[in-house]
Amino acid sequence: MGKVPNKKMIKVVYFDEGSATDYIVIQNGGQIDWSKKENKEKLAKMLTEIDVQAKGGFNLLALAKAAISGSMQVGYDASSTKMAESTITNTLLTDYIKFANEDKHIYKFYNKYVYAPENSVSMYKMYSSYLNIVPKDQIPIDLGELNNAILGERGYYQMLISDDNGRKQVLRFNINTFKNGYTLADLSKMNLTFFGVNVGTCMEADLSMENEFKFETGSKKPPSAQEVVKGVQAVDENRLEIFDIVLAGVMRDPS
Repeated sequence: MGKVPNKKMIKVVYFDEGSATDYIVIQNGGQIDWSKKENKEKLAKMLTEIDVQAKGGFNLLALAKAAISGSMQVGYDASSTKMAESTITNTLLTDYIKFANEDKHIYKFYNKYVYAPENSVSMYKMYSSYLNIVPKDQIPIDLGELNNAILGERGYYQMLISDDNGRKQVLRFNINTFKNGYTLADLSKMNLTFFGVNVGTCMEADLSMENEFKFETGSKKPPSAQEVVKGVQAVDENRLEIFDIVLAGVMRDPS
């Protein structure tokens, strides 16, 4: 799960731009210093690319201010705004891969398949759309109400993956950050590389629809005498690590 060895991203399936932006800003010490030579060159390159695509139709000074402030909507038509945002997103993606690939705290899962936990909300989400092909008079419940009750305003969905030693781990995906028309259901069919951050642990049983909304009400089990003497509490090896995914896509050896 370390550095991705000499690989190139050739297809983006999922990219959480908000998380990537936060990460890059943190890597830059809390803000992007536009006085630095490399950042000036980066901004100049972005603006040149946008201006070329728009055939000189941009006010570069105004666009520079918009790019720095993060406001791209004022004074430009929809196609121009989309063009500018696309260029900035591509730069963000390149920067994220550059920083993350050197960061041991960003975990990389190369060339992996994921799958939905059995009887989980993720599995229901993946297959709920197929219920729409069933005539309403053959279903004794309102599917819209059922989906709202189960899915609600849920933002993240969990999938399972196995590491090189066969140990299961949990990857969480922001449902709103899939790219190029892909959905949660597409993930299990694709051989992908994932970049993520370890955010905690859970039991595999916790991922089932039945258990996901249960909360522990009793007190925690007291530590054993051995744990008290050693000053540590034993780690449950059955717990699965959870990773929030920032980037997923197809990576290949550069030609």
